[in-house]
Amino acid sequence: MKKWYLISAGLLLAGCADVMEDSDSETDNNESAEEQEQHELTSSEVNTENGNNEEEHEEPEPEYDAELELKGDYVYADEAAEALDISYMFDEVDRSVNLTWEELDIYLVERIPVMEINGQYVPYEADFLETNEGEEALLHRDLFEYGFEADLEEEDGRLFVTLPEDPPSIEAEADIESMTPDEMVAYLEFLERPIEDAFVSTVESHLPGAPRDYRNGEHEGIDYYDYASGVEITTDTPIYAMAEGTVVRSDLDYEDYPSEEERDAELEEAAEVDFTPEYILDRLRGQQVWVQYDHGVMIRFAHLDDIPEDVEVGDSVDAETVIGYVGNSGTSYALIGEDGGLHLHKDLLIDGQLFWEPFTLEETADILRELWP
Repeated sequence: MKKWYLISAGLLLAGCADVMEDSDSETDNNESAEEQEQHELTSSEVNTENGNNEEEHEEPEPEYDAELELKGDYVYADEAAEALDISYMFDEVDRSVNLTWEELDIYLVERIPVMEINGQYVPYEADFLETNEGEEALLHRDLFEYGFEADLEEEDGRLFVTLPEDPPSIEAEADIESMTPDEMVAYLEFLERPIEDAFVSTVESHLPGAPRDYRNGEHEGIDYYDYASGVEITTDTPIYAMAEGTVVRSDLDYEDYPSEEERDAELEEAAEVDFTPEYILDRLRGQQVWVQYDHGVMIRFAHLDDIPEDVEVGDSVDAETVIGYVGNSGTSYALIGEDGGLHLHKDLLIDGQLFWEPFTLEETADILRELWP
């Protein structure tokens, strides 16, 4: 009996030992799980902290669309176009540039201090384009502000350009390709005569589209000579603005060719390419005033002898405003100091296109004589 109790006691003690061992094991396992969880939490915190550090060290997105190197007041056109993701075309012969951003098209020509935007002209004067004699195109910084309406900042020789969310909205006013001659007359009938009582010449060489063999081109405008326009024309003959408009170019500081030789050299350049490049053609027009009117109409008054000092870019004019006086600037007569060849040359454009281009020479003559008989 005593032996049974001893065996029972032994078994009981053994069982208790097993229970205690299981309990210790379970406690150890629980502690191990807590340590593992604590380790995971610590690792998570470290990773989170590291992640935050990585975010803190990420470069912030720039607040501008392009960072461009300035060369004085200019930047390279190709670099600007690439950085701003706009279309760019450079014509080395004409020394002209087209910049296109969605529906916005900007056209520039070297030596012409005027910017054309979708056929309209901006009343802000600057040398917007330089080409290093046709080698490379550089754009004036003001182009981005007044053409694209961008925000500009300048620092340490860098120009920071921020484009607006959408391009400026400038739409063409008319589709002249679809106009009949009568419709063109109706479209332009708001314009009065540029010279009092003068009528349009019937001499073919004075009309738009007539050949100009000396420069391998064609005549772009309308000429008013005294022997063909019914009035006396001298350097005292005033030229009127023809209607309400805005001056977008005024060559108050005009300088003619310094010599016949330089003029002849540019004509030789035109002969080599079989047409007159735009930058040369503009210089051949001499001293000019350009006026932008409503409905996309713009007129270039050329070969002026003088311009009143108060005719400045941005000024409003009307049919009674004298914007200049008849001359022969830009011609060979001016370079030899003679008054020969005095006349007004007038180019009329609609949305940047010469109004007469869709018509025959005969139709153009009829339109002009209907407007200013």
